[in-house]
Amino acid sequence: MNAPDNNETELDRRERELREREHAIRLRELEAEINGTAPMYETSKHEASESKFKQWRRKLTIAAQFTGIVIAVGVAVKLSSWLATAVIVGGLSWVIFKIVFDKDSPKY
Repeated sequence: MNAPDNNETELDRRERELREREHAIRLRELEAEINGTAPMYETSKHEASESKFKQWRRKLTIAAQFTGIVIAVGVAVKLSSWLATAVIVGGLSWVIFKIVFDKDSPKY
């Protein structure tokens, strides 16, 4: 009966030693981290912000560019649809002319 108790106490002792070593290692890591050099951050001089007029002017320019692009795309789509309609109507008219009114085609 002494053997199981002895093994159990031995395991408890080893676990306690392991925890103490881990704790000591962690404390040393924290001390090294605290005593280490602080990270240096690159700094830059503060630049004054733009005036309200310049900000509004820039925003207005961006809005005007966007509006111009939207209008140009709309016009391009409208022109392409008119051109497609003209091509389709012209093609159908030519086919109908060839079928109905062309004198060179044989009559069946």
